[in-house]
Amino acid sequence: MSFSASSASRTQRHGRNMFLLLVVLLLCACGNGYYRGPVSEHFDGSKFDNPWESMPNRFGDFLKWRLTAERGYWPEHVEVEPTLPPARVMGEELRVTYVGHATVLLQTRGLNILTDPIWSERASPFGFAGPRRVAAPGVRFEDLPPIDLVLISHNHYDHLDLPTLERLHRAFNPLVLTPLGNDVIIRSAIPDMRLKTLDWGQAFMFGEEMRIVLEPMQHWSARGLFDRLEALWGAFVIDAPGGAIYFLADAGYARHLSEDFTAKYGTPRLSLLPVGAYEPQWFMRYAHMNPADVIQTFIDLGQGRAMGTQHEVFPMADEAYAAPRREILEALQSRGIDESLFMLPKVGEWFTVPPR
Repeated sequence: MSFSASSASRTQRHGRNMFLLLVVLLLCACGNGYYRGPVSEHFDGSKFDNPWESMPNRFGDFLKWRLTAERGYWPEHVEVEPTLPPARVMGEELRVTYVGHATVLLQTRGLNILTDPIWSERASPFGFAGPRRVAAPGVRFEDLPPIDLVLISHNHYDHLDLPTLERLHRAFNPLVLTPLGNDVIIRSAIPDMRLKTLDWGQAFMFGEEMRIVLEPMQHWSARGLFDRLEALWGAFVIDAPGGAIYFLADAGYARHLSEDFTAKYGTPRLSLLPVGAYEPQWFMRYAHMNPADVIQTFIDLGQGRAMGTQHEVFPMADEAYAAPRREILEALQSRGIDESLFMLPKVGEWFTVPPR
């Protein structure tokens, strides 16, 4: 009898504890743990959003996709010949190295800039699950030049990789620029990292000639189940003599944003445009451009030089490994565009871009 009473008591306590845990989780989901600030056209006091087209609530669609996914072929491993970049590139020359995924090394005017750096084996919060790279980074970490500036576009794990940021902090102590709210995530792991957050439209002077501006981008944010849209996302513009560099990370197609860009900065010297993670399009299209959208964005921006990113490293969606390269080239040919204007480097390849 005493055993039964004790068991019932433990069951009741367990039930109360589970209820309290559920309440805490729900309360956490109702607030913003990353950012507090004034209401704006893209922040309602709790959540961020794209004011021209709200992010749909698609959890059911996500489950449908994962249950019905038919992923194209990806190799287990692709050989990479890593490059050894110079310590500095002086003057107006712009050297661009495809490290892999959204990670690009930009070298110009004596400064070294990394976009969305990830050297981790997986784009995931777990070391044992999640998208695993098939291609090693195109620059070995120990071969990196001194990194002065890191641009973090948003907080998805393939773009904000805390282990890589910690390594960069220990090795180089760079300045990190990121949209509102993402500083809390970074400081939770690296308290003394040098950080500056920007809202859409805000600028930061880096050196005497380089202005970094955060511009709108059609995407969204989340690191877990209860922080959806609590941190901002954005596209970076490196506005410097020789022409603007446009880093558009994950993004859905939005013609008016390209038109706004050219009105402010003219045709970019170089656009970094994402070409992967677009299948199935019925699910991905809001937040990820397909190859036809990418080439249309290239046209909208005035057909300056461009480079495709986010291909041939992490299998993030259902398209095959070879599909982005093939479909981008088909889209260029169908539109009669000079293929030399749109670079699709292999991991580890580099090129230079003349000033405009």
